[in-house]
Amino acid sequence: MAADAYALAGVTETLTEAAAAEGIADYVEFRMDGATRPLDALDDYDGTLPLIVSNRPEWAGGTAGESDRLETLAAAAAFDAVEMVDVELRTIRECEWLRDELREHDVELIVSHYDRQRTPQKSELSTIISECSDYGDVAKLVVAAEEKSDSLALLQSFNAASERGVRVTGYALGDIGRHTRVIGVFYGASIAYAPIVSDERAQDDIDLGTLSNLLEWVASAR
Repeated sequence: MAADAYALAGVTETLTEAAAAEGIADYVEFRMDGATRPLDALDDYDGTLPLIVSNRPEWAGGTAGESDRLETLAAAAAFDAVEMVDVELRTIRECEWLRDELREHDVELIVSHYDRQRTPQKSELSTIISECSDYGDVAKLVVAAEEKSDSLALLQSFNAASERGVRVTGYALGDIGRHTRVIGVFYGASIAYAPIVSDERAQDDIDLGTLSNLLEWVASAR
């Protein structure tokens, strides 16, 4: 993948922060599980950046309860500003009605796999990417890196997938994986993610402005 082929997404739980991403990001990812009234926030949104929406359950690192999580996600896909919907592999695999409804709204699907405990072996990463790609338009992997080899395995998986024509993205969690948020795009990741406003609780995050500058610097130095 060419260095200029990636998109930059600013992540937020509060759409009023989206204005700060204009001129920097290509998308805003709205984490609906962190919002009090997410559908009202989408209705009020008047920003210029297209939206990615997600609604993470606890088992995928979010806070959404299961009672109406998927119905809210499906409703969000109907808003004109929403161009992409991020849904977990486990969810999309089990919920045929959700797949059908999301496709009706002409949005692209990011199908994601989260492993916050470890980094699977490269063969398993390849299988996960393929399955995510089977269900969606972009395969997203977020894993926990405990060794340098974990970050390397993720980057190699991105590279192999992109060479096969698969759109892939993601990053590794933890201090050892932090740099993958920057260099992942140079190994095939199609989207780089960063919080619009940094959260001091998330030690391995890189805020949007800093990530944008780092990406530009690395690209210019290649």
